Amino acid sequence: MKKLVPKHPLAIRWMHWINFPVLFAMIWSGLLIYWANDVYKVRVGHDILYTFFPNGFYKTLNLSHRLAEGMAFHFVFMWIFFVNGTVYVLYTLFSGEWRHLFPNKRSFKEGWQVLLHDLHIRKTIPPQGKFNGAQRIAYTGIIVMGFFSVLTGLAIYKPVQLGWLAACFGGYATARIIHFILTLGYCLFFVIHVVQVILAGWNNFRAMVTGWEVVDFPHKPEAPVPAPAPSASPKVPARPIQKQINRRTFISFSAFALLGVAAWKTWFGIKDAPQSDGVQKPLRKLLNTDEKIFKPTLSDNHLAKTYPTNQAARNVRVNSNVGTRPQGFDPAAWRLQVQTQDKGLLSISIDELKALPKTEYAFEFKCIEGWSQISWWGGVRFSDFINHYGLQKEAALEYVGMSTPDDQYYIGIDRTSALHPQTILAYEMTGQPLPVNHGAPLRLIIPVKYGVKNLKRIGKIHFSNDRPRDYWFERGYDYYCGL
Repeated sequence: MKKLVPKHPLAIRWMHWINFPVLFAMIWSGLLIYWANDVYKVRVGHDILYTFFPNGFYKTLNLSHRLAEGMAFHFVFMWIFFVNGTVYVLYTLFSGEWRHLFPNKRSFKEGWQVLLHDLHIRKTIPPQGKFNGAQRIAYTGIIVMGFFSVLTGLAIYKPVQLGWLAACFGGYATARIIHFILTLGYCLFFVIHVVQVILAGWNNFRAMVTGWEVVDFPHKPEAPVPAPAPSASPKVPARPIQKQINRRTFISFSAFALLGVAAWKTWFGIKDAPQSDGVQKPLRKLLNTDEKIFKPTLSDNHLAKTYPTNQAARNVRVNSNVGTRPQGFDPAAWRLQVQTQDKGLLSISIDELKALPKTEYAFEFKCIEGWSQISWWGGVRFSDFINHYGLQKEAALEYVGMSTPDDQYYIGIDRTSALHPQTILAYEMTGQPLPVNHGAPLRLIIPVKYGVKNLKRIGKIHFSNDRPRDYWFERGYDYYCGL
């Protein structure tokens, strides 16, 4: 006789139906980011032994040249992953379902025995409860991995504002590697999990979806029921277990199916939505929400880590020449044009800027594509520049706008970041005059922002309470771009 009996608790179905799809949406959006700077290779010296994601991989899956979209989706799913994971863990703890999932003192021994059995080294499998030792270790391990994914993700996302967190993982680059290794761990877990489900059969898959499995009980002839004693009160007939479980199974399956349909429609609702500044409108709204959350955390006490100048790279990476092409540009004729409220247009030469107090330091320059490099810069603090030229009234406005002399490249920066003590107008690099390909004669160095905000060849500066135009914002990136 076949009956439905309870198998998987809600926590497991939750993981299968919600946590895993969100997790792999994070991985997909991460791949859109990795293509821009895929450093994940196995090397011995200068020889590359293995590349995790060769160029053909990105081209085949149409992942190339979608960095802005990938970052937008990744930052959106970051919140879904964090909130859903937090609720999942709290539910598991307070519902008591953690007792089924958390390893006990026998789990590691049982897990090893299960592994030997699955590899056909051991003939017998250890006694099975609701979950064996290997399953308990795996399900708990995936939660621990999620916790460290959040922490390393924050360390990568805000390595200046959360410098202490990045330091806990050995720095920005190491945190990035750990984050990637965890991603590989999720993929490995998923593959093994799917293989195990296939080997376990359809009944086990149905149990993961609905929480109930079909069990074949041996049929036994019914024994004659003795007549009740005269004094005994008649019993109320029990409700048939089959009907009760069928209804519960139907409700559970329907709820998760509707959730899947809603997630599918939401995904394509975002994917096919009209664009706003280079990215879908829902994503733009959520990027703006991220800005509102993290912008207030920046302060003068959050400084980018500095390094001895002898650790700075001698060959500083060049990543873009928008607005800095040498054709038609005369460095000798260059002057910085500053729009003021009361003094009109200021025209300042490079020699006048060099006469101001000099600040220099080496820090880890971070590109939005994912690479980083320690580089050494020298120039005048932007706050010293403001004070020297009496621009306090202008600096009280919300934003600073800057552009190249030909207006081909332009940025907008919030006042707090512009006046940060490490923000400088740089005219030296590696102890030498700034090269043309790095923005000579003057560029912005602002360690609390990604490289896209570190404008080369500054030609014009203005101040405003309205957000100035920003080149990469118009192409789908975050306006704030803060570290």
